Amino acid sequence: MLVLSLGKNPKAAVIDAVVKFLLPYEKNCVSLVDRIGRREVGIFCILGSSREILGVFSYSSGGQILHCIPDSVRRYDEYLALLRIYFSTFDLSGLFSVIGDESGTNLILSAIYLATRKLPSSSQSFLLMEHIPGTESAGSGLKIRDGRMRSVCAGTCSINLLDPLMVLQESYEREEVLLDNQRFNPLASKFIMKKAISENNVYAAFFDNRIVAKGAINATGLNCVQLGGVFTVPSFRKNGFAEFLIKRIVAEKRAAGKRVVLFVKPKNIAARTLYKRCGFSDFGTFKISYY
Repeated sequence: MLVLSLGKNPKAAVIDAVVKFLLPYEKNCVSLVDRIGRREVGIFCILGSSREILGVFSYSSGGQILHCIPDSVRRYDEYLALLRIYFSTFDLSGLFSVIGDESGTNLILSAIYLATRKLPSSSQSFLLMEHIPGTESAGSGLKIRDGRMRSVCAGTCSINLLDPLMVLQESYEREEVLLDNQRFNPLASKFIMKKAISENNVYAAFFDNRIVAKGAINATGLNCVQLGGVFTVPSFRKNGFAEFLIKRIVAEKRAAGKRVVLFVKPKNIAARTLYKRCGFSDFGTFKISYY
C-alpha cells in the first residue's frame, strides 16, 4: 500500500476515478465530495497493491482534513502504519481540524499523534442522520392559529437579508458550534454566509415578515446534500417553524433527486426529536477534532 498525492492539477479522469470510489459512501462524506468537485483541496489516495483506491483524504489551505477510509476498522493496523509514515513527512504545521466518520477520524488522529506527537485540543462526536421518505410526521408542523398561517412562508435568502441572518448565525454558533476554547469570528462567519447565500444554499422561515428560523445546505455532492445550521430564534421556539423549514428544504432537494443527510450532537435530544419528526433516521457516527 502507499499514499499518493494527486498534485495541484489532477486530470479530470483521475478526479472521476476518485469520485466513483467515493459515491457508495457519499452520505458519510458529502463535504469531501463537494470540496473535491470544486477543486478546493489537495487530494490524497490510499492505494492497494494493484493501485486500486482504498481510501481518500483531502487537506485544505485552511488546515482541514476530510476523509473517507471505509475499511478503517478492519484494516486499522495496516492503515495506521502507512499513515504514520506518511504524516511524518507531511507538513502539518497548519493543521486545524480532522472531520469525517468517527472510525476514520480516530485512525487519522492516531496516525498524526504517532508521527508528530500532536494531540487535538478538543473533539466532538455526532450522530449521522439521513432523511427516509415517507417516515416524516404529517402536516407542516406549525403550531400557530389558522388565522395567522398566511403570515408564514419559507424559502431561499438573498444578500439583502445578510444582516438579520448574521444575528441568528452568531447565536447558532455560540449555542451549538463553538467549544469552550473557541471564539466567534464575525469576519469568517460573514464570509461563509455571503458565499452560501450567493449559491442559494441559505433558507429561512418568515413570520410576520421577520426571520424566525434558518437552515442551510452546507455541502452538495453528486447524490447527497448535507443539511445544517438549523436555528430558531428562542422566543419563537415550540411553534413548529424549524420543522416547517426543514420539510420545505427536504422537499425541494428530494424533488431534485438528492438524498438529505445531517449530523447532530447525541445529547441534543430536542434537535434529534425534531429531525425524526421530519423523517430522519440515525445511520452512523461522525467526529470533528480541532488542533
